[in-house]
Order: sequence, then structure tokens, then C-alpha cells
Amino acid sequence: MAKHRYKHHLKKFSDIISNTLTQEKTGHQPVAHQLYKADGRTPFFQLQGLARIDSNISKHKDVAESWLNSFKTIEDAFGKYDYWHVMAENNKVWKFPKEVQDYFVNQAFFNLGVLETKLIQHGWLTKTGEKYSPSETAIKEFKKSSEKADWYGSSKEREKLLKFYRDEAMEIHEKLASKEIDLNLVEEGIHEFRRKARWLGIYSSALLGKVAIGKPSPNDPMKEYVTPRNQEIKFNQLPQNKEEKELIYFLPGGFYAMSELIKNIGDVKDPALSTEQMQTTGKLFGLTEAQLKKHLGKDYKPHNVAVPEAKKMINDMTIKKRLFQHIADYFDKQLK
Repeated sequence: MAKHRYKHHLKKFSDIISNTLTQEKTGHQPVAHQLYKADGRTPFFQLQGLARIDSNISKHKDVAESWLNSFKTIEDAFGKYDYWHVMAENNKVWKFPKEVQDYFVNQAFFNLGVLETKLIQHGWLTKTGEKYSPSETAIKEFKKSSEKADWYGSSKEREKLLKFYRDEAMEIHEKLASKEIDLNLVEEGIHEFRRKARWLGIYSSALLGKVAIGKPSPNDPMKEYVTPRNQEIKFNQLPQNKEEKELIYFLPGGFYAMSELIKNIGDVKDPALSTEQMQTTGKLFGLTEAQLKKHLGKDYKPHNVAVPEAKKMINDMTIKKRLFQHIADYFDKQLK
């Protein structure tokens, strides 16, 4: 991937740190929490996306792997804090007993500490006493390691990316068709499928204009999803860059259908994971299933309800309508 893309997303997070520390006067909230609230996780999704691609198709896979490990470590730390912070916030509605809320808050606080530690270890922050300062170490280390990288030209990059996208889409299709991804499981099945699908979207935004949504066509097998509503959704907008040459194009109906499926699965997956977590946590505090159901209310979605709902959505879109096979075919035709 062209170096400028990494630099863009690295600067994005660097700016978030600078702005956060500039505005941080009162010290009421921990710096790591403020970075989380300022959407500090998103640049690491983008960076991780670039490094995932590079570690697969570049001529500098070892270097890309080291970048991927670093970016993933930070993104994971944001994710774990997000998980427990959201549980604590949701409990303001659920109203489980104080000892449960204390458990959520303690888990969130612990993971916030881990996030801060990782940001310091990976060269984004320095801390002296209670004073935080931005660190240039992370960007300097990237600059140094990127000197070992051997970047493709625009034409070769296009070819490599088309094959990568095609193969990623086909892998998703094949793993579902063969049931290697077990949709009878929430975390390891439904959530795993959603993660894989989401990466196709993350790659497309991370590439900063190299990927565009193709022109609507009556021959699009997923054309029913090319609607004004889907086209106007913020998360369905891809970056544009006039300097990018030799673009690759995403099947329009495929892109919007994938986005819609990801959202709809999320609407099932989130309460399902909350219910699973509360079934585990509830045992620690002697809560019955009836109590869980009462407190969770509309967010109560046990395994025997969530799995059939999500499984039907996924199978209808991916097996019956062959979503990812059509996406793969669209990329493959651009190679010819």
C-alpha cells in the first residue's frame, strides 16, 4: 500500500492526541478515555486494514506483519475498554444491582489502564507524574521501518488488490457454504462472519480513494440494494482522491447489501452478546435467568433466539443470493 495512506491515518491519531491534550485542562476524565471518546479507535482500524492487506500481498510482508501487530494491539485495547464501558453505560438502563455495576466499572477501569499502558509502550504518549504529553516515537519508528518497504506502482497495486478482494470475498462465501464458519455459535460464528465482512468495508475506506463504488447497472445481481437511502448513509461513503489512478470498483449492489447485512447482524449480535455476558456475570452474583430477562428487557436475546435470526439473514444473503460470490466475480472481471 502506498506509504501516504499510512501517514494519513497515523497523523489522524496524532492530531487526536494533540487536540485532546490541548483541551484537557480540568483532568476530570482520564486521557485514554478522552482519546476513546474522540474516536481514537478508528484510525487503528484503518491502519490495521492497510497492514492486513500489505502482509498478504506486498513485497515487504515481514515489515507489514510488525506494523499489523502494533496497530492491532492498540485497536484491541480500545475494543476491550469499549466493551466494558458500554456494559456499564447500558446498565444505567438495565439497572442490575450495584455490585454488578461495580463489576462492570472495575473491568472498564482495568482495561482503560491497559489502553493507556499500550499507548505509552507503543510510543504515542509519555507520562511524567500526572502529566501527559504526545510522543513522536510511534511515527518515527514507522518512518524508519518503512524505509525497508518496497511499494508497488499504481498498476501493479491495482492488480494485486483486485486479486486480494476477489479472494477475500470468495473465502467468506466458501467458509459459509462449507459451514467452516459455524453459524450456530454467536461469538465464534455469527460475530466472526460479521468481522470478516466488515474488513472488506474497512479496507475500502482505508485505501483513501483507490477503491470506488462502481456505477449502478441493470446487470448488477444485487441492484435492489442500490437505493437512495443506502447511498446516502454516511458509512456507505468512500473517500475520493483525484490523485489516485487506476481505481478498482466495488459491485454497487454488493457493497450496499453487505453494509445492510452487517448492520442488521449487529442489531442481533449486540443484545445476544450482552445476554451471554450477563448469563456469565449473573452466575457470579446469583442472578436467575428470569431476573436477567427482566433487567435486560428488549436487550434480552438468548442463544436460541439470536442464532436463528442471524443465521437466516446470513444464509438468505450469502447462500441464496450469493452476495460474496457476486462481489468476487465483479472484482475478477476487472482483471480481464
